[in-house]
Amino acid sequence: MLIECVYNGENCSSADFVEFISPTYGLCYTFNAQSSHINNGTIHYNNENGYSGQLQLDLYIHSHQYVPYLTDAVSIVTMVHDNTQLPLIERVGIQMVPGRKHKLEYSKKTNSFLPSPYTTCSKIVTPGMQAMFDQFSGAKYDYGLEICFIVAMQTYTYDQCGCVSPYQWSARYIIPHGENNIIYANLCNISDPCYSDAADRFQGSLSISNNYASNCGLECNTNEYVLQLSSGLAPSSWYMNSIKEFVESLSIPLPSNWSSTWSNEIQNNYVSLDIVCGSTLVQSYTQQATLQSVDVISNIGGQTGLWIGISFLSLMEFAEMIFRLIRRQVYLIKDKIQKRRNVYDTKL
Repeated sequence: MLIECVYNGENCSSADFVEFISPTYGLCYTFNAQSSHINNGTIHYNNENGYSGQLQLDLYIHSHQYVPYLTDAVSIVTMVHDNTQLPLIERVGIQMVPGRKHKLEYSKKTNSFLPSPYTTCSKIVTPGMQAMFDQFSGAKYDYGLEICFIVAMQTYTYDQCGCVSPYQWSARYIIPHGENNIIYANLCNISDPCYSDAADRFQGSLSISNNYASNCGLECNTNEYVLQLSSGLAPSSWYMNSIKEFVESLSIPLPSNWSSTWSNEIQNNYVSLDIVCGSTLVQSYTQQATLQSVDVISNIGGQTGLWIGISFLSLMEFAEMIFRLIRRQVYLIKDKIQKRRNVYDTKL
C-alpha cells in the first residue's frame, strides 16, 4: 500500500503508476511508464522542478495477508528499467526488506547496434508480443528479446499441448502459429509434463526455435541502469504515529493483535525507498560500420583508378621499349649496310 509518493519535490499518487502482472509476484506497478492516460501521454524527466531525478516512496506491505507457502520472504521487489520496457521483475528484481529506508542510486548506459545487413537486431513488435502488451493498462512497450522468446515458446507449447505453461500465465493471449486470430489459451495442469517437455524441445532444437522465433533478434537499442544500493533503519520514532493512523484508516483488515503489537507490525511492514539519479552522464556504446556504402564505392573507384593508371603507364613503357628495340635494329641494319658499301668502294 502506498503511503506517500514524491517525485522531484512534488506529490504523486497511485494514478501515476500503471499495472502489470508478474507470474511470480502477481500485480505490480510501474512509475513513469509511457502511457496515454498518465501525465497527458508524456513521461517525467529528471530535470523537472529544478531537481536531478528523485523518486521517494513510502510503502506498507500488510504481510499478514500473504498467502502461506507461496513465498518465503517478506519484502518489496523493485527494479529500475526503461520507460518502454516491459519489466521482467522475476529475473532482475531487487528485494527491499521492511524496517529500512533504502536508497537506489542509478547511472545509465546505452547500447546501439547497427540494423540489417550488419546485424540481425530487431525493433519490430510481433503480433504475438502486441497481443501480450495489450493486456497491460494501455502502456506502450517496445520490442524485447526475452519477451519475444516467451511468446514464441508459449505459442509452441499451445500447438503441442493445447494449453500454455502455468508459470507464464501473464502470456496467455497468443496467436497460434500460422493463424491471425488472438486466443486466450488455457493453462496446462501443473502436473502435466507436456508443457515442460515442449519447453525443453523448443530450447534444445534450433529448427523449432528458428521456426517459431525467427523474428527474435537482439534489441537494436537497449538502456541499462547500473545501481548502487544503501539503506538505513526506518521509520523514525516521530513518524510511527503517522504511519499508524494511515494503516488504521484503510479498509484492509488489521492483525488481530494490532492494538498491542502495532509498533512491531509497522517495523515489520514499513519500507521506504529513494530512487536517485546518481549521474547525468550517460555511457553510450554505439556500433559503427567500418566501411559504409560511400566508402565502398570510393575504395572501388580509387583502386580501379590506381590499377588503370598503373596499366596505362605499363603500356607506355612497353611501347617505348618496342620503339627503342626497333630503333636499335634499324640502326644496326643501317650500320651493316654502310660497312658493306665502304668495303665495296675500297675494292674498286
